[in-house]
Amino acid sequence: ILLPRADASSLSDYRPISLIHLIAKLFAKVLSLRLAPRLGELVSVNQSTFIAGRSVHDNFLLVQQTARVLHNIKAPCVLLKLDIA
Repeated sequence: ILLPRADASSLSDYRPISLIHLIAKLFAKVLSLRLAPRLGELVSVNQSTFIAGRSVHDNFLLVQQTARVLHNIKAPCVLLKLDIA
């Protein structure tokens, strides 16, 4: 698609734009709207972020409570956090 600049009188006054980005965004939006109702069933309970009804803070609280319990019972342990992208 060619968009005209202000007071366009020749072909060089037009600038091309691509709609591929728009098409990809529309596809992603349609896909996300169709998957959203079932996403809670498809994603592991360990995944909390970006799922309706879940919060990343739930995982932080779980780790904090686990560390507190292990400290109180003086259990020898190691807590390890892995962030695998």
